[in-house]
Amino acid sequence: MVKRSAIVPPTRVTAVAATMIVVIVLTSTAYLIERYDSLPDLLPVHFRSDGEPDGWQYKTAARVLVPVFVQIALTLTLGAIGLLLLFRQRRSSPDIVHAPDIRAAAVAAEGVLLITLIWVAFQGYAAWALVQMWTTGQAGLGSWYYYLELAGGMITVLVAVRAHRGLGEPVPRPFVAAHWRFGQLYNNPSDPALFVPTRDGRRWTLNFGRPMAAAVLGLIIVLGIVGPTIILGLVLR
Repeated sequence: MVKRSAIVPPTRVTAVAATMIVVIVLTSTAYLIERYDSLPDLLPVHFRSDGEPDGWQYKTAARVLVPVFVQIALTLTLGAIGLLLLFRQRRSSPDIVHAPDIRAAAVAAEGVLLITLIWVAFQGYAAWALVQMWTTGQAGLGSWYYYLELAGGMITVLVAVRAHRGLGEPVPRPFVAAHWRFGQLYNNPSDPALFVPTRDGRRWTLNFGRPMAAAVLGLIIVLGIVGPTIILGLVLR
C-alpha cells in the first residue's frame, strides 16, 4: 500500500483566522512605519509614581516595531504548529479518508489559529497604545490595554474548551505493547495518524513515531522560551 503526504483540509474558520492574522500584522507594520518619523528621538519607557517619565530609550526601528516582532513570532510558531497538526501521511486506501484523527487534527489546528488571532490582534492594539504613550509622554498603555488583555485570556480559555469538546471521543484501539513507550507514549512509525487515542482510549495523544510530533513539541518550546528571550533582547538593545 502506497504512502503519500497530504494536508488535512483546514476548516473555514481556520482559513478566515489565517487571513485576518496576515491582515492585522501588515496593518500594524504599516501603522508603526507611518508613525515612526513623528515619534520623539527619546522614547519614554519608565515613569514615576506621579506619571512623569524618568527613563528613556533611543528611538530605533527595532524598539518601535517590537509589537510586530511579537506578532510575527506568534504567527510563525503557532502557525507552524497548526500546519504541522494538519500534515498527515496517508495511504491510498479509501477507509483512511474518514479516519477519526483527521477531524481531531482539523479541530486542533482551528483552535491554535484562533488563539493566534486573539493575541496577534492584542499586539495590534499594543502597537497603537505604545505610540500614544511615546507621543504624549503619559504613563501607561491605558486601561483598555489591561481590559483587553484580560478579555484575551478569557477568550483563549473558551477557545481551548471549544476545541477540546470538538475533538470528540476517540475510537479505542486494541492495545499493542510494542507501540507504547514507558507505558504512556505511543510510538508507531507505520501509523499515519498524528493524533491517536491514549492507552485507556479516553483522550487523544500524539504519535511520537511521527517526526511531526517532535516538531510540534519543539515549536512549543521555541514559543515558550526562545521567542520571549529574543524579543526581550530587542527591547533592551
